[in-house]
Amino acid sequence: MRPLMRLPAIALALLLASLLASCGGGEDRSKAQLRLVNASGGYAALDLYVDEKRLQSAVAYGATDRYVEVDPDQTFTEVTRAGTTTPLVTTTPALAEGDRYTLVAYGAEGALKAALLDDNASEPDSGKVRLRVLNAASEAGNLDVFLTAEDAQLADAEALHPGAVAGTVSGFAEVNAATWRLRVTAAGDRDDLRLDISGIVLASRQIVTVVVTPGSGGVLVNALVVTQRGAISALAGAQARVRAVAAVTDSGAVAATVGGVSLMNGTGAPAAGSYRLVPSGATAATVTVNGVAVSVPAATLSAGTDHTLMVWGQAAAPAAAWIADDNRPPTVTGRAKLRLVHGVASLDAAIALTLDFSPVADGVLGGTASTPMQADANAAATLTVTAVGRGSPLWSAVDQSLAAGSVYTLFVVGGVNAPTGILRKDR
Repeated sequence: MRPLMRLPAIALALLLASLLASCGGGEDRSKAQLRLVNASGGYAALDLYVDEKRLQSAVAYGATDRYVEVDPDQTFTEVTRAGTTTPLVTTTPALAEGDRYTLVAYGAEGALKAALLDDNASEPDSGKVRLRVLNAASEAGNLDVFLTAEDAQLADAEALHPGAVAGTVSGFAEVNAATWRLRVTAAGDRDDLRLDISGIVLASRQIVTVVVTPGSGGVLVNALVVTQRGAISALAGAQARVRAVAAVTDSGAVAATVGGVSLMNGTGAPAAGSYRLVPSGATAATVTVNGVAVSVPAATLSAGTDHTLMVWGQAAAPAAAWIADDNRPPTVTGRAKLRLVHGVASLDAAIALTLDFSPVADGVLGGTASTPMQADANAAATLTVTAVGRGSPLWSAVDQSLAAGSVYTLFVVGGVNAPTGILRKDR
């Protein structure tokens, strides 16, 4: 009888490693594999607990840890702020033995949610990519997602995933392995561009999920490209939104340009312009009133933010002021958000706002805005603005409509003897 062949120790080790790899790389096939992806701009880092055991720690935005083993029969899952045990969101996902999953945590601070991605899709043919979309930007509303060639006109493009609802995962679409341009717009409005990123390389047989994430202003968005069982790439927008408000006296003509983008071109005050996309970063701004240059404070506009450039004061001696805008929707159903901006010339006193005689803002100084407040929606609200030391209201209006889920700014502008109120729906 021929004796058994004896293998050297190193050869035996390599053989055992090969056998383990062919059976799943040494994983316990009775377990599921789960990883956490932080897609929330509201939390710097998150922890993952499963069955009351912390399995992943301090997962930053756009990052994740390795997959961890989870018993498919014990999947009670909690996501917490890093270093704490208070659950921000809980879920009990249905996981199968031997399969892999990604849990995406998304949403604003105080309103975290979770969506489960099945990471077990089969590879496409050579030269193809399988791609799906998760809208994790709840604050931005429904979105259209486009994947096009670099020079393609958006007006001629077909949305890869139209009308993406927040929290929903689309089915897979197949595209060619190539270099693409990703653009995201408001649903049904190609002029309302929220993200524009070029040079996205998708490789043959890659399987990816584009996770749309919120910008800090509540309207513009970012994205994560999550590769199935692989790496994650963060795609940050490079633009901010700015609008100009002409608030000077005597119908002064205001022109304003930011980052080379024209916001107003000789518009007579009072007027509030629409938001325009401008380059983020240290921004060059030019303003004139009646053709005369106005000094504009230096400003650095972070990507994804919204701002108002208000030109106010006497037309003969105007000033410019930057105001940061918070256009995130109300967090409470049935409410609207409202704030007050003081643009009244020659009025050094602070102003205040009441809604149906309940205080909304006070202590607002010239060239500044109050903190937005949430108030019950109202189709016939009475708004009253008062100033310290004045016996009668500075401005008042009745039957003002404040719609649920909307964001408003009340600009009070012009001369102190006859100021004008502009109630602007910001979104």
